[in-house]
Amino acid sequence: MEKVSDIFTGALLESLSRYELSVRTLTSSGVRGERRSRRKGNSIEYADHRQYTHGDDLRRLDWHALARLDQMLIRLYAAEETLPLEVILDTSASMDFGTPTKYITAARIGCALTQIALLRSTPALWRLAGEKALEPVKLSGRNDLGRIFRVLDELVPDGRGGLSDTIRRSTLAGPRRRSLVVLTDGYDRAALHPALRACRASGTDVYLVLVLSPEETDPGMRGEFTLQDAETGLDAALTLDGRALKRYMALLAGFRKEWTDFCVGHGVALLEVGSHVEIGPELMRQLATGGLVQ
Repeated sequence: MEKVSDIFTGALLESLSRYELSVRTLTSSGVRGERRSRRKGNSIEYADHRQYTHGDDLRRLDWHALARLDQMLIRLYAAEETLPLEVILDTSASMDFGTPTKYITAARIGCALTQIALLRSTPALWRLAGEKALEPVKLSGRNDLGRIFRVLDELVPDGRGGLSDTIRRSTLAGPRRRSLVVLTDGYDRAALHPALRACRASGTDVYLVLVLSPEETDPGMRGEFTLQDAETGLDAALTLDGRALKRYMALLAGFRKEWTDFCVGHGVALLEVGSHVEIGPELMRQLATGGLVQ
């Protein structure tokens, strides 16, 4: 059985160090972000030291203090902090489709973004949206990615999921100023639209990544089929001929337009990715186009 972590070799993880998240940073106490805050009066003036802890960015190590005092101290800067990254992953049964599955690809995209964040001293939080409520996973150190791998590799997409409820819980939990990446196939539009509207109204930057399989976006099947809804278990007889496929493609175009119109109207960044796309240059170009990385 294919696992989320299978492709994340040392070489791939190292390659992600070339990128950074295209997110803002805001002022606070403590941790320095990689990008300047836009708040008036902010600076990157040295403010204080703290003891080095495992996973800290060695570029912020005070080498003079190490030489003089034989202590590993991290420089802190005034008027900067990291804008947290939050990832919400749809784990409903509909995500268990494609080769690799939509779930596997969506989880890998989330992991790639998380690693980029961690390498830049940006904390990350994962919420897994399924029928069973799971505790959020908090990541902060450069070597923390393995903690979310252990969860994702054991998880099997099942049931109707609870993506809209998870987004609402995220909105209530805060922090308001963060970048939220939602990874889903976007099928439950009626429930997702109000949840995303509420999230945007709270001040959160929302990036919606729709992951669809090639079988969904360019079906080439012909003949008689009995299809089963992965989330409800209901069967449906279907004849796929030229006329049916034409109608299906019209429905797909309507699905895409509905999401595009919603996202444009509510300030949500939208990106569609095929489940067959590997973590590599092509995907990174797509994420850059979608405003997620640079």
